[in-house]
Amino acid sequence: MKRIISVTTAIVLAIFMVTACDEEVDYTVLEQQEQRYFDLYIAANYSDLTPTTDGLYFDEYVVGEGLSPDTGDYVLINYVAYTVPNEEVVETYSEDWATDHNIYISGALYGPYKSLLSSEVEGLQQGLSMMKEGGISRLLFKSDLGYGVDGNGGKVSGHESMMYDVQLIEVIKDASAREFDQIMVYLDSIGDYVTIFDDVTETYMYYIPETIGDGDTIGVESVLEVFYTGQLLDDRVFDTNVGSSSGFDVTIGEESVISGWEIGLQYFNYGGKGKLLIPHPLGYGEEGNVISGSTMYSIPPFEALLFDIEVADKVIEDKVIEEEEEE
Repeated sequence: MKRIISVTTAIVLAIFMVTACDEEVDYTVLEQQEQRYFDLYIAANYSDLTPTTDGLYFDEYVVGEGLSPDTGDYVLINYVAYTVPNEEVVETYSEDWATDHNIYISGALYGPYKSLLSSEVEGLQQGLSMMKEGGISRLLFKSDLGYGVDGNGGKVSGHESMMYDVQLIEVIKDASAREFDQIMVYLDSIGDYVTIFDDVTETYMYYIPETIGDGDTIGVESVLEVFYTGQLLDDRVFDTNVGSSSGFDVTIGEESVISGWEIGLQYFNYGGKGKLLIPHPLGYGEEGNVISGSTMYSIPPFEALLFDIEVADKVIEDKVIEEEEEE
């Protein structure tokens, strides 16, 4: 990859860091400085590129052959985001890159990133709209197409230019239909399952029994201890407590867990094992789940969840009594 930071650029960057320490900020000066540093970086590294009318520099490494995304489409991408001109990696869904650059976030679901095209920063939106599935590109743009004068939660400062390396894996025209197809493929690959219909959301979910269990059936107000592994239908595990000394405590009816658990756990007995396949309306919905204090997803939008579940064979109260007796 092209990667040059000249001595002149480094000196200018040092001057900028000193200027940024002043108590009073002149945003006009910052805008001019950003333009100057961006121009120097482009001249040193991408002098052969012509920007779009909006100022996006688009360098296509691999030309794709599939669909191009439109407004309203979801996209599945791999990407690494850097600041310009210092090329600091500030965001990625590549676990290796995140670990290597000390930006790993516990609980984030690393791997291909799914999002609504229009929800991304303008420069990334425009770049992706110029690509086709299978394509790989580098995008460079100033903060007016990025995070503007305010920056992004400490990762990116105001008036800071950006560079993205992006691979467009898939264009998703209908996220709900894609999820349904994934569910049907999975169900076709297994044996018996129980179809459950939820009247509230008018959604089907699925229970796949493995061990029925010798304990009582579970219903509203039942208190239980659950050991589980949750994954997407592309096999990425997003959470598990298997191997822990104690499970996750759940009281049915308290609505402290997703609706799919509230409904599906009532098909288990104490001591039972099985799986729950939960579509997005009974999981984390059309918005997914973002880690608190972050912009990273733990669960993407429009995503079916597959839980491998074991319910302990005794109720929580019995467990508490045993622990108290041991003390």
